[in-house]
Amino acid sequence: MKKMHEWTVRFLLSAAAVTMPAAAAAAAAAAAAAQPLSLNGAVDLALTRQPALTAYERTADAAAEAAVAARQLPDPELVLAVRNLPVTGGGAFSFDTAMMTMKSIGIERRQVRGEKRNAAAARLRAEGAVSLAEQELLARRIRREVMLSWASIIEAQQSRRLYEDLTDKLNARRQAIEARIATGGAAAADAIAIRAEISSIRGQSLAEQSKEEAARAELARWIGAAAGRELEPALPVCRPASRQEAEAELPDHPLLGVEDARITVADRATDVARADRLPDWGWSAMYGQRNNLGDLFTLQVSIELPFNKDKLQNRRIAEASFLAAAAQDRRQDTRRMLEAAFSQSWAEWDAAEARLTATVRETLPALRGAEQALEARFAAGGGNLENVQVASERTTDAAVQAVAERAALSRATAELLYYTGECTA
Repeated sequence: MKKMHEWTVRFLLSAAAVTMPAAAAAAAAAAAAAQPLSLNGAVDLALTRQPALTAYERTADAAAEAAVAARQLPDPELVLAVRNLPVTGGGAFSFDTAMMTMKSIGIERRQVRGEKRNAAAARLRAEGAVSLAEQELLARRIRREVMLSWASIIEAQQSRRLYEDLTDKLNARRQAIEARIATGGAAAADAIAIRAEISSIRGQSLAEQSKEEAARAELARWIGAAAGRELEPALPVCRPASRQEAEAELPDHPLLGVEDARITVADRATDVARADRLPDWGWSAMYGQRNNLGDLFTLQVSIELPFNKDKLQNRRIAEASFLAAAAQDRRQDTRRMLEAAFSQSWAEWDAAEARLTATVRETLPALRGAEQALEARFAAGGGNLENVQVASERTTDAAVQAVAERAALSRATAELLYYTGECTA
């Protein structure tokens, strides 16, 4: 029993030693999950847990492996043959009746020119470069999508809080009015009107909650379950300090990088078509055995005869050249699209900033002052409740509008970051 007890203690201590690090790691992960998620943290999650990015990398690796194989000569082939075997007459299908019947074995190989193999390998490597360029482009798109979803979530949260604050204010006002009804200082209709207004505001708050849930679903596309965590309320608002410097960065945009990589593929395809004009050759070596006669050895060389270049090889070169020119045209169109989209995003940023500045510095302070004055007057027994209610609604609407404009400015920031890749806070 004592040995059994000692064994049990050792087992429990060993199990604790194994499980304690795991428990500590789980506790650390739980503590990290309890902290508000930052935007940078969300972007990092999206980029590190994105299978589409890995798929592009693996596609590039596959192209690199194929390029190595493309540079190799074809494997030789084993040839087994029976020549001059009778198939009619009394000795049909007999190996011993005809002197010319010969059994032979040998190898043969097609000698593909090095120019062709190198051109094919270069084209495959270029296709791998396209995948890597598309990976970089997707990474930038993911960052933009995360930022856009983030802005929508924060906008919905802040708007909902404003409606909740207005609801609290209306509830307090309702209680004060209901207390004055008994003394004749207020009418029952005033309390009913406030209740109706509270119901309407709650509906708007629920609408904002639905918007937040939809935006979190969009964010979950990129970061999974982490989209359900509490988010830091900060909204990124910045843009490059100089428009001219930002425009100078557009030629380095990953979208143009993809087009450049595709142009390279088209150029390498043209090289392949040109290399196909060069004839290949092949060889074979055979050892033959005949009945009652000496054995034979055969060495054979074959060479392609490209007699139809005008309708075959030259046509393929023309096809590849046209495709290369089309790739150049697509790049020019993409460049124009980038420049136009960048200009539009820059203008949207300016407009959003102007609207936000006007709302925060002028409209909102004026409405708040008017609301406070009317509320103080009503509390002193003057004015009417309807004017106070209208002032409260206008103030809240202006505050919600300021939230929307700040979110619009953040979205414009996300668009500019997509086009320029850098930002000055």
